[in-house]
Amino acid sequence: MVTGSALENNLQVKILHQEYLAALERAPQLSQHPDPEWSVSAFPLPVETRLGPQLARAGVTQMLPWPGLLERKASLENAKAKAIFERIEARSIVLVSEIKLAYLSLYEMEKSQEIIEKNIVLLDALEALSMSKTASGQASTADALRVQIQMEALRQEIQILNQAKRVPVSQINQLLNRPVETPIMMQDSFSFAELPYNKEQLVRGSEQHHPALRMYQRQQEIAQTALALNAVSNKPSFGIGMDYLFVNKRTDADPQRNGRDVIQLRASVKLPLHQQAYEAKAREEQLRIASLENQKADALSGFAAHIEQAFAEHETARLRMNLVETQIELTDASIRILQTEYSNTGAKFEELLRLEAERIQYDLNRLKAVVQSQRALVKIEQFIF
Repeated sequence: MVTGSALENNLQVKILHQEYLAALERAPQLSQHPDPEWSVSAFPLPVETRLGPQLARAGVTQMLPWPGLLERKASLENAKAKAIFERIEARSIVLVSEIKLAYLSLYEMEKSQEIIEKNIVLLDALEALSMSKTASGQASTADALRVQIQMEALRQEIQILNQAKRVPVSQINQLLNRPVETPIMMQDSFSFAELPYNKEQLVRGSEQHHPALRMYQRQQEIAQTALALNAVSNKPSFGIGMDYLFVNKRTDADPQRNGRDVIQLRASVKLPLHQQAYEAKAREEQLRIASLENQKADALSGFAAHIEQAFAEHETARLRMNLVETQIELTDASIRILQTEYSNTGAKFEELLRLEAERIQYDLNRLKAVVQSQRALVKIEQFIF
């Protein structure tokens, strides 16, 4: 079944992977201290001092956040990147399932055509028999016409299936990021699928390992990290700086250290006096954590429902398979009896033709049961870890 290149070529997975790589680059951006600020100023009207007029000033300032603030900002971005990674894993599981289900649809159409073509060959033989009986006067020409009508209906069904196959082919190629008309090589022959799994174990395994549920956990970690960041964000931040003042010498006097430049050291503190925004942010993240817990529980409930539905579909397919096997066995026996009777007497042709049509439908129903069991298996495989 075509899935090997899906994860490499699918555009949605590529997009998510690129978003993940981009998210990883966010933490280094936020873990650095702010750039120092440089300033230069001049005095058009020099400020006179005892040691001379001040001509210009050059300064540098460095802001220092509260200890741990930068680390928490980086942790928040890393937590966001982990959530994106879980989205990649979850999308990959769904992608493989979508490809397999589309492939099974194509497989059913291909095998349906083979069944119909096989029965057209059988009807060809029945037409030849009816022509022979007509020539001997033991049957009517209408018998051959009935066979031809049924054969034409089957040929038309083959054409309909040819058009219908374009849908799963385009789906598979779109998921694999290929031209939509790229032919799909059918390499598998499916038998009735078995489900050697326990429903409760599948649910427990999904709860522990399914990336869609881990994604909710990662989002809760984002909210918890945001809470920790918020607790530090409302702390003071500090600034340190230095100014260098250029002083010209006095010409009207010569005091000691005449014209000596000035070095000025500075320190500042930024106090977050308005706490309402920080308190609202804390409430927001706490509510988000509670909401995500409910979303996770709802998703797990949905997984349990999907697993239950897949098992129900598989059991339905098994019952249909048992029924159709019995129908095929009895119909084949009836057809052999009627063929012998028609060969000898030319009687009961309509009954024979009806049974031939039913035999085709039973073959198609058996194929549907096999495909339905395989579809159920594909749905279950999403929850196997």
